[in-house]
Amino acid sequence: MIPHCRDTQFLLSQAQDSNLSPLTRIRVRIHLWTCTACTRFSQQLAFMRKAMEQLGKD
Repeated sequence: MIPHCRDTQFLLSQAQDSNLSPLTRIRVRIHLWTCTACTRFSQQLAFMRKAMEQLGKD
């Protein structure tokens, strides 16, 4: 079953700190193929993570 947006966003956040199971990663990817909003959310998380890493280097 493909997760809904709220579940996908939770899983994307969780994936920042820990590894998701292979099946869960596949489900999230399928959802991202079909959902522009969650794809943007994923991109924003990646941007924020990279920005925070850059702040830590200064």
